[in-house]
Amino acid sequence: MKDDTLLHALEEAATRLDIKLSYEDLLKGVVATHGGMFMLRGEKRIIIHKGLQVRDKIELLAELLAAVNTEGIHLAPEVRDRIEKAKLKAAPREAKQA
Repeated sequence: MKDDTLLHALEEAATRLDIKLSYEDLLKGVVATHGGMFMLRGEKRIIIHKGLQVRDKIELLAELLAAVNTEGIHLAPEVRDRIEKAKLKAAPREAKQA
């Protein structure tokens, strides 16, 4: 799957999970992050820095979606695989923090 297609599929997954996704300029002013997920007025939101390369957007979005239960939605095998890889990548970090 091409990177643009994979990013679009991850964006659609966020939408199906009722997560509002937006791309903003996050590296100016007091905010210095590539992005993250948070709750705002009871609504899950993901904001990603719009200046990232497509591959970096894919990696970050997959990492953020790895923290959400995606079992209830259909995902293309490549998309599910990318999210599962992100879960495995995060598991050692979480074990160190425990």
